[in-house]
Amino acid sequence: MWFNKKGDQSNTSNEYFTEKWMKEWFDSINSSEKYKRAAKHWNSPILLKFEPVPEKLKENESVGFYLDLKYGECLDIKFATSEEESMAQIILTADETTWIRLIEDKKDPTMMIMKKKLTLDKGSIVMLSTQRQAAKALLETAPTYRDSKQQKEFITEIKEKQEKESKHSSFTTIQKGLDFEGFPMKLFQKAKVYGIWNPADIDLSRDREEWKQLQDDEKEILIHLSGLFLAGEEAVTVDLLPLIQVIAAEGRLEEEIFLTSFLWEEAKHTEFFSLFVRDVIGYQPDFQQYHKTHYRTLFYEKLPRDLNRLKLDHSPIAQLKASGTYNMIVEGTLAETGYAAYHKMLTDNDLLPGMQEGIIKLKQDESRHIAYGLYLINRLLDQNPGYRDEFENHLEELLNDATNIIYEIFEPYDVVPFGLEKEWFLEYALKQFQHRMDKLGY
Repeated sequence: MWFNKKGDQSNTSNEYFTEKWMKEWFDSINSSEKYKRAAKHWNSPILLKFEPVPEKLKENESVGFYLDLKYGECLDIKFATSEEESMAQIILTADETTWIRLIEDKKDPTMMIMKKKLTLDKGSIVMLSTQRQAAKALLETAPTYRDSKQQKEFITEIKEKQEKESKHSSFTTIQKGLDFEGFPMKLFQKAKVYGIWNPADIDLSRDREEWKQLQDDEKEILIHLSGLFLAGEEAVTVDLLPLIQVIAAEGRLEEEIFLTSFLWEEAKHTEFFSLFVRDVIGYQPDFQQYHKTHYRTLFYEKLPRDLNRLKLDHSPIAQLKASGTYNMIVEGTLAETGYAAYHKMLTDNDLLPGMQEGIIKLKQDESRHIAYGLYLINRLLDQNPGYRDEFENHLEELLNDATNIIYEIFEPYDVVPFGLEKEWFLEYALKQFQHRMDKLGY
C-alpha cells in the first residue's frame, strides 16, 4: 500500500516504518514550508534502503522506502522493491538503528556519509551536497515517536571570565624542560626548516610579463581567487591571537612555541598575495565585489566570532569550535581547494612560476597548521568526549558555508577559464573534509 496525492487513510499502529508512519511522513513533507523552500530545485526520486532488511519490511517484500520528490513536493511514498531501486536516482543505505537515529536526532545525511554511517549506493556526493539543506529538511519532516524527555540537549556553556594579571609562580623550562618528543615541538622543528622563506625573495618578473599575455577572462578568475585569498589570509592572521592566548594561559608552552611560527607564517601569506597584486596585477582591483554572501558569513562573521569568543570563554567547547572553524574549514577545506585551483590553472599550463612557487610554500605551511589543528581537536575530544555531537553540529553548519562559497566562486562564469569545473572542486572539498573527519575518528 502507498500514498499518493489523492491520499489514503490507514490506522496501523504507531511505529516506525509502517504504513501509518509513511502516511504521516507524506503529510508532513507536503505541509512543510521549510522543505518547500529548501527543495525547490530538488527533482530526484530517492530510495532509503535498509541493510539488513527488518522483518516489518520483509512482510511487504520491500527493501526500504521510495520517495518521489518533485520541486518541494512529495508525490508519492511507498515500500520499495527492486523495481523502485532501478528508478531511484539516489540510494542511501543504512541499518534500521542508523535510520532511526537519523530521524530522531535530525542528522545531516551528508555528514553521516562522511562518517561512513550511511552509504551512498547510487548518486553523486557532489549533487547530494548541493541539496544538503533539502535532504536534511526532508528527514526533519519524518515522524518521530521518541518521548520528548529523551531528546538530546546540546548546551553550550559560555563562561564569562575576568582576566586578571598575575605573577609567574614558576617556569616550565626550569621545572621539567621542554617536551622535544611531543607533536607540537616536532611541528616547530619542521617550521624552522620549511617555514623559513621570504615572500619578497620570490621572483615575480616572469609572472608580470606573462600576465600581460593572458586573456581577460583568465585575468578575471585569477584576480577573483587572489582577492578571496588576500582577505582570507589577513583574516586568519588577525583572528589567530585569541587561540594563542588561551593556549599560553593553560601553560602549554610547547604548543605556544609552535603557534608563534603559525602566526608568523600567516602574516607572510598575507604579504605574498599583496606582493602579487602590486607587482603582477599592477593595480588594486575592487576585491570587495568577489566577497559574496556566504564568503562574508564565514570570513566576516563566523571566523572572528569563534576565535574572539576565546577572549572570554576558555572552555573546551569554545576551543573546539574555534579550531574547527579555523583549521577544519577555512584551512583544511577551503584553502586546500583553492590551492588545487591554482595548481590546475598555473602548473598544468606552465604559467606564473612565481605564483606557483609561493603557493607551494603556502601549502607546506598550511599542512603544519592543519596538523596542529587536528592534534588540538583530538586532544580536546579525548579529554571531553561529551562534546563530540555538539562539535559535529558546528562543523555541519560550517561545511554548508564552505560548499556555498565554492558555488559563489563559479556562479559568475558561463564557461570557467582554464577548464575549471565546479563539480570537481566541490568533490575535492568534500574529500578534504571527509579525510579530516576520518582523522578525528568520526
